[in-house]
Amino acid sequence: MIVESVKIKNIRSIKNLEIEFPPSTMLFFGDIGSGKSSVLKAIEFGLFGTLNAANLSGDSLLRRGENTGLVELTFSINGKRYTIKRGLKKVISKKNREGIKDITISQGTGSIIEHLGNVTEETSYAPTDLRRKILDILNYSITRYEKAHKIPLFRYTVYTPQEQVKEILLADPDERFEILKEVFGIEKYETTLKNVDVLNKFLNDKLKEIEIRLKDIGDPESLIPEKIKEIDNQIVQIQGIEKVITEKDKEIENEENKVDKIQSELSEYSKKLVKIENYQKIVDESVLSTEKNEKSLESLTKEILNSKKEIKDLPEIKLESDLTEQQLEKQIKEKRKIQSEKDKNKAVLDKKIENIDKLLKEGKCSLCGQEIHEKERFNSELKDTKDSIEQLSNEIKELTSEISKLETNLKNLRDYTINLTKRKALNKLIEEKKKREIELKDLINELNDKIEKNQIQKSTILKKYNITNLEKFKEFESKIKSELADQKNIVKKLQVEKSELVKELSAEQTNLKLIEKELNELKQNLKKKKVFKETLEYIKDLKNWITEEFPILVRDIEREIISASARQFNEYFKEWFRILVEEENIEVEIRIDDFEPRITVNGYDSPFRDLSGGEKSALSLAYRLALSKIINERYQEVKTKDLLILDEPTDGFSQEQINKMQDIFEKLNTAQMIIISHERNLDSFVTDIFTFKKENHITKVRKEII
Repeated sequence: MIVESVKIKNIRSIKNLEIEFPPSTMLFFGDIGSGKSSVLKAIEFGLFGTLNAANLSGDSLLRRGENTGLVELTFSINGKRYTIKRGLKKVISKKNREGIKDITISQGTGSIIEHLGNVTEETSYAPTDLRRKILDILNYSITRYEKAHKIPLFRYTVYTPQEQVKEILLADPDERFEILKEVFGIEKYETTLKNVDVLNKFLNDKLKEIEIRLKDIGDPESLIPEKIKEIDNQIVQIQGIEKVITEKDKEIENEENKVDKIQSELSEYSKKLVKIENYQKIVDESVLSTEKNEKSLESLTKEILNSKKEIKDLPEIKLESDLTEQQLEKQIKEKRKIQSEKDKNKAVLDKKIENIDKLLKEGKCSLCGQEIHEKERFNSELKDTKDSIEQLSNEIKELTSEISKLETNLKNLRDYTINLTKRKALNKLIEEKKKREIELKDLINELNDKIEKNQIQKSTILKKYNITNLEKFKEFESKIKSELADQKNIVKKLQVEKSELVKELSAEQTNLKLIEKELNELKQNLKKKKVFKETLEYIKDLKNWITEEFPILVRDIEREIISASARQFNEYFKEWFRILVEEENIEVEIRIDDFEPRITVNGYDSPFRDLSGGEKSALSLAYRLALSKIINERYQEVKTKDLLILDEPTDGFSQEQINKMQDIFEKLNTAQMIIISHERNLDSFVTDIFTFKKENHITKVRKEII
């Protein structure tokens, strides 16, 4: 795993910070309390969430006075990039009875972004699910760490706070050994031994269960011969019933053949009856049709005579004009128009006479009041007007006479047209009825022929069976049906007898199957009995081995793994301590049985507390690096071995010891390393330096250019 960047908001002394990490050896430089460890805790929180046993509780992480915190961590594994987002939230509940508010810091929903080339895919998770996803990516044990309050594998391979290494060194030997057993995964052997009692109880229960089953099975080998004899007797009985059923089938077949013969005879007779009934039906229908058509013919003849009389009674109308109806209507319209114009002119002249008469009578103009001096002119004009009125009256009278004559001619023309149309219609109707008359006569003749033909065909069939009429023919059909029913009853009775035999056979066959099933169960029980006896002996042997030999074997394996790990651990520990401390009067080694460091000064045992500050730091660093090296070698599949974080590794070191650290780091060959220190004397072998300062209680970080 290579850490690429981290964005931190409101975590411990950090307000808002973003750092990009190069794949190199870096130095986090700054005074004690400047916030260096806050970045590392933010990284660990980003990966695993809150860890109360690892000093990563929500209370210890969220910045004082803030309600929310956030860490966004981006890292890569084998070229594949991931970004984790985790947050913290302050939750204030209602006041309790004492009036004090309950404040808790909880994790919210987080997410992980998978960078696939230019495409990103973000998925949200609950805190526990997100940890499970990260453990899977890092190839850490999910079952061991998904609900754990600390992640020892991360703490002893990637980032171990300085005080935690010293705790291991100064711890009680038994306590230290238990811590290291968990880190190395050796505690599983202790768990295995604890499970021996559980397994032993399980095997005892299994033995009791098998013994009960053997008792339930009983003695099947003595019952099997009796069941075989019972099966043979049952087979003989079944074969006897099957023979009777075969004979019954033959008898049923013979009687069914008789049924088929009668059925065939009845079918033929019924067909003939259907034909006779059809012939009779056709005769009856033809007689009815003939009678109906004869009545229709008689009615039709009367209708023809009535139509001829109606034509004869139509009046003769003489036309005085050759004009058409449209021409007459047009002339009437034109003359009425002329008459209307003349009436209007006459009315105008009548008004004029009235005005002149009034003027002459009064002697002056009614409009202007002047006296009239030209009476002779007005009298002459009055005479001329009266003459014009007389002429118009004569013309109007003449027009009225002409219009009356034209209207009479129009009425006669219309009556003539109506009579002509009616005459044509009646003549056409007479012709159609005469045709229908001929058709009815032909149809009556055809029906008479049809009646005669069907009567002959019916008589032919009756003569064949020496029967004179249809009723006797039907009686004979009923006789055949009765004979057929009697024969079917015989077959049905035989089938019932066979059905009873089949039921009896089925019952005996079922009984045979039950006996065979019982025999098979006895045989199966015999096999089970053998298997149970073998299993019983196997479990007894297994129980003895688990109780007596298995614990010894587990202890031997545990001792061998511990010894092998301790020997390899001891080699790295001694080598790296010797590089840092060259004094030949100081020797160190690891005690194989509990990993306790043994310090010898001038040939005498010396406690850790008596060492100088530089010697303590050298021993702590050698122990820490050896521990990380061994764990990474044991867990080759974990994905965090490319990252190493060292917390104040040079505390008390001389410059010469600091220079020698480069030899150790080259042997570690770690892709990315972060060294935390409050001293600048490490810049000779680091490639990047991040300077930490705290201003107004807020951590500030600056990357220096080397």
